[in-house]
Amino acid sequence: MSNSKLRSYVDAMRQASAHFTSENPDYIVAPMVGSVPFIDVMAIVDRDFDPTKVVYMPASSRINDVNKIIRSWYESFLKDVVELPHRFPKVMGIDEVVSGGSIVRCVKSIDEAMNTFKRNIRQGLVERAHNRRNQGVALEALREADQLTDSLYASEIAQAMSKVSNGLYDGRPELVRADSQVFIDAVNEVLNKKINYSSIGIEDSKVDDSERVVEYRRIKSQGRVRPVPVETIISMDRPEFCYPVFETTLTGNARKSYPKTGARVVSFHVEPQYLAFLEAIADYVGADKSRLGPANLTRILETANKYLPAPESLNE
Repeated sequence: MSNSKLRSYVDAMRQASAHFTSENPDYIVAPMVGSVPFIDVMAIVDRDFDPTKVVYMPASSRINDVNKIIRSWYESFLKDVVELPHRFPKVMGIDEVVSGGSIVRCVKSIDEAMNTFKRNIRQGLVERAHNRRNQGVALEALREADQLTDSLYASEIAQAMSKVSNGLYDGRPELVRADSQVFIDAVNEVLNKKINYSSIGIEDSKVDDSERVVEYRRIKSQGRVRPVPVETIISMDRPEFCYPVFETTLTGNARKSYPKTGARVVSFHVEPQYLAFLEAIADYVGADKSRLGPANLTRILETANKYLPAPESLNE
């Protein structure tokens, strides 16, 4: 690889790592397999980069039912890391961008997962708040909503709690509907702020933005993608750089020129070419090469497989 390409790639990884340091997310989502080298290189070029924040999401187009996998994986991830009503971790991703199609696929599926997750939270609160057989359940749901919304709607929720305590909702469905809409709007507003996803996009500069897919340009204009330009994404379309090995599957698509795989990571196969690539990066930045290699093998196995759906659920 040329010095200019190497320099540009290193500069891009430093810039991406600086964005993460500035934004300080609790978790960094690395869609596999394209983003795996980004994490390894950021760990080499920036001492402040924290690879323990990274969670690895199976997202390759070669995975069977990849959109369902992403949706289910991300929803399970949210169920694990969100703790109602207080803990809503900040999550960011990083992805490669040529046409923009791969990052759009991830964002669309993640959005569907987030919407389902938020809808379930909202419906659970509303159902409990409407409990007329047990005032304690209804009042607890309203208290939880007050905590969830950081007491921004304390007056409205206090009024609702008073009506529950005094039985003023009994036999008055029109009042229930009116107050419920205020309640739902408040919860929606807060959840949309607390549960969201944005990504760093490592953009191949050889492609003009006007040539990228419309959906990518749209989400970037919304501020959901922070672009980082690079002369060439050196690690892209290099099978020898993709060391996670996915489970094999007999299911495939005859129209595709390559076989499909499952989403579960079963092993690793680190090629000498990849180690040489990391060594070239380390040489360029003057980093210690004594422990050179993939940064997060254990973390990949732990997080990639942890949130996978049961196979039978993909047929639903």
